[in-house]
Formats: sequence, structure tokens, C-alpha cells
Amino acid sequence: MRLIIIAAHDPNLVIGNNGELPWHYSEDLKFFKRTTMGCPILMGRVVFEELNEKPLPGRENVVLSRSKEYGHVKTFSNIEDAIHYLKDHEKVFIIGGGKIYEQTIGFADELIITEIKQEYHGDTYLVNYRDDIGTVWEEVWREDHPEFAFVKYKRVTQG
Repeated sequence: MRLIIIAAHDPNLVIGNNGELPWHYSEDLKFFKRTTMGCPILMGRVVFEELNEKPLPGRENVVLSRSKEYGHVKTFSNIEDAIHYLKDHEKVFIIGGGKIYEQTIGFADELIITEIKQEYHGDTYLVNYRDDIGTVWEEVWREDHPEFAFVKYKRVTQG
């Protein structure tokens, strides 16, 4: 199984503001859907609630929550149990939020990042992976657009 963090951030690593994305780029949303379709997605409770507790279609939705269970999606109280449950899948995408990214960056195999070029105000940040580019992470693919870039990193050493 490959664990893949997928996230979008601005130059200051902002990923959210008041429980929402601070930006709307339809191309980024299409990229997210195309990339994750058919694969399980792992998210925290807050992200699931931002989706109005509606699973994203075409993907098994798995939620991490210590305080709530959902009858219509698989819910785990810790990452280890969720990872064990998903172990037979080729790829699993970690889609947030900030605390889930912090807890999984140390053992993620890949990062798929949308680098938003404009700065936004926010209250939630992605863990800083950029200091580890070249040592822990190697850029293996990039697609530049005027307002953002899609970038893929692979782990080269344990973080």
C-alpha cells in the first residue's frame, strides 16, 4: 500500500480558513477528483463535516474521529487501525485536515501538492515538508499553470 498525502496550499502553507478552502479553482477540484477516484480516501472528522457528512462518490471514505461514529462510512478512532483496515489497497489518499497531515507525514510515501501562487488568509496550515525537499522528498513531476502548480514528491528517505 502507498500512502499519499494530497493537499493544496498557498505560499505560507495555508490549507484552510474557518473550516473551508480559502480559494476555489475548479481545475484543482477536477485534478483532486481525477487523482483520487477509485481509491480509498482517509480524512479527519472536521474535513468530513465540511463535506456535510456526505461521502465523496467513487471512493471509499474512511474517517478518523475520537468523538463521533458515522453509520454510513467506516470510522476509526486512531490512524493505526484505519491503516490496518486499508492495508490491502494499492493506494490510499490522505485528504486532511491539518492534524491528520501532521500525524501521517512521517510515514507517507508520496505527496501530491497543489501549490497555489496567491497568498490567502487562513487558520489551518499544512505541516512544513519543504525543508525536507532533496533529503526526504524528491520532486518527480510538475505541471505549471498560471495560478498554481501540481507537484508530485516521492519519499527518498525516512523522515
